[in-house]
Amino acid sequence: MPSTYERSLVKGIVWESFGFIITLAAIYIVYGDIAFSVKFTLGLTVIKMLLFFVHERIWKDIKWGKYS
Repeated sequence: MPSTYERSLVKGIVWESFGFIITLAAIYIVYGDIAFSVKFTLGLTVIKMLLFFVHERIWKDIKWGKYS
């Protein structure tokens, strides 16, 4: 069953929302600077979301493990 670009995007946003909160908390605990923590986490989140989207689009074409 094929998946849409929108589905892949929403999955990435939901997943990265969890990661964003965890990363923000961890960076804040280590550095104690909320402005730095937000900037770092935003940058990392954008990069990870783009890579996740590409990863999903590649995997959509792989037939292994899918039912017809």
